[in-house]
Amino acid sequence: MRIDPEAARVMPGRWLLEITHTHHDDVRLYTRAADGGWRERRAGEDVPRAAKEIDYRHAAFFLDVPETASRTAYLRIVSRNSILARLTLWQPEAFHGAVQKETLWYGIYLGIYLALAISHLFFWRWTREAISGWYVLYVTMHGAISWISIGYLQQYSSWPSLTVDTLQAVLLCGAIWVVIRFATLLMDLPRLMPRTSRALLWVGGLVALTCIGLALGVRYGAGMVPAQLFSLLLCVVLIALPLWLWKLGHRPARFFALAFGILLAGIFVRYLTTLGFVETNVVTEHSYQIGSIIHMLLMSSIIIGRYNALKRQLIGAQEDALAAKSAVTRQLETEVMARTRSLVDEITRREALENDLRRALEVEQQARQEQRDFVAMVSHEFRTPLAIINTSAQQLAAALDAPREKSVARCANIRDSVRRMVDLMDEYLSLDRMEGDTTPLRLAVSDVRELLDDVLADWPAASIVPEESNLPASLTCDARLVQIALRNLLANGLRHSPADTPVRLTARGSADGGVVFEVADAGSGIPADEIPLLFQKYFRGRGARNKPGAGLGLYLVERIVRLHGGEITVDSAPGQGSMFRMLIPESGKCPVPDMSAGALMEPLESRLNGAT
Repeated sequence: MRIDPEAARVMPGRWLLEITHTHHDDVRLYTRAADGGWRERRAGEDVPRAAKEIDYRHAAFFLDVPETASRTAYLRIVSRNSILARLTLWQPEAFHGAVQKETLWYGIYLGIYLALAISHLFFWRWTREAISGWYVLYVTMHGAISWISIGYLQQYSSWPSLTVDTLQAVLLCGAIWVVIRFATLLMDLPRLMPRTSRALLWVGGLVALTCIGLALGVRYGAGMVPAQLFSLLLCVVLIALPLWLWKLGHRPARFFALAFGILLAGIFVRYLTTLGFVETNVVTEHSYQIGSIIHMLLMSSIIIGRYNALKRQLIGAQEDALAAKSAVTRQLETEVMARTRSLVDEITRREALENDLRRALEVEQQARQEQRDFVAMVSHEFRTPLAIINTSAQQLAAALDAPREKSVARCANIRDSVRRMVDLMDEYLSLDRMEGDTTPLRLAVSDVRELLDDVLADWPAASIVPEESNLPASLTCDARLVQIALRNLLANGLRHSPADTPVRLTARGSADGGVVFEVADAGSGIPADEIPLLFQKYFRGRGARNKPGAGLGLYLVERIVRLHGGEITVDSAPGQGSMFRMLIPESGKCPVPDMSAGALMEPLESRLNGAT
């Protein structure tokens, strides 16, 4: 709801006048101006929303009425519909509170209509019951008419009032035929009284089309007046007919009479309230809405109950048919069922055997593929350092009198290549050790600082920046395997960091007496889609395609950490480098995990809980 800020300013004696009716086309309020003349203010459906003092579904104006004086105002109402107005003076704060409560109530009201329409649309699609489809149309049209009559379409759209009135006329006139069609199906009239059912449908359709034509071609009132008169007659028919059928013992008729009677009762109470014969309160003010909701819910229950009754009848008929079969037929069916069960059991057994064979074949194919990948990788990784050694040796032999610097450089190439081959052999031997059927851990109490010094001794001092915090003096672990894991993490960080950029190695004590190692590099980072694959055997990311390596380093790290009952996680983002966090717990305080070949077959994804 939008209110003109200038008109809404707080002043003593300021009130708000609400003219309660939605379909007033032109509402004008005349009040005395400061110069003694008359000031005209407008509201209603024909007035643009931006020009309204209060953008609300009812016409509303601010009034300044001093406490010690009286004011005279004139109100003029023009409408293509019936003129029915109730004037209410509000304190602005009270008006805001009433609007909020009203919005909540109507939201629930229209939400029930929407829920009924959607649920029965699915029910109709599932059961293919014609009456469910007509009920969806019945609820939808009733809800749309309520939405317009309440005034929310006019409040939240910029449609001209003539367009809204025309749409309402089409819906109201069309609802005549929809109500007749739905009611005849619900009372089962096409079967009980086919002629009466056809007559009602023909007359209702003719009246609906005629009234729609008059409302569209002549004027709104020309179509709505006969439609309303026919609706009154139709209400009498639709309450008398089911009562008569109820008297004859037709069960569906009494449910329809109850549901339709509640709707008519709500309409009648609202009519008496409007005329002033009934005191206005929350129930009487919204008696039509309450009656319509109860009516729709009862209709929904009747439809679902009708379907369930038909379903029970069908099931009963099927059970009677089965019970009427002869003993020979039942015996034959029993034998067929026994044979079928035998065949199903045999098929199930063969499917299980086939699945076992398929899984065995997949394991074998995976093993063969890993073997081919291993052979290809080994031949590729060993070929490069061997070629460097061969070339450097040939150069040394061909130029024995070469300058000392060249000879030293060629010897350095040979040493680097030999070290690379040794590292590869170390990885393969460690992998072979850990993939055996027995537990490969050789636990011993190790000095943590000696372990770190041994690892750092393999690299120039400027390439690694060590940091330590609260380190325990000793750690029960397999020192050799822990060193291999740290070397692989450091080598991986140096490989992916820019030249002359050191890698940071942080070691700190954990709460359980273990050690947390963190290796952080300044590389280009790891793409998010590659992080879950980092610890798979032979996996090499896009950033490592043109760099040396076998794709086994991080795999070995993860296996070593698991052997010690620890965990490893990765924090990385493109362009921000990567940090690998490795926890080695105090192995003397926790059992060694089962690392047999069978236990190591679980998916790698379950071992990456900490990866981001």
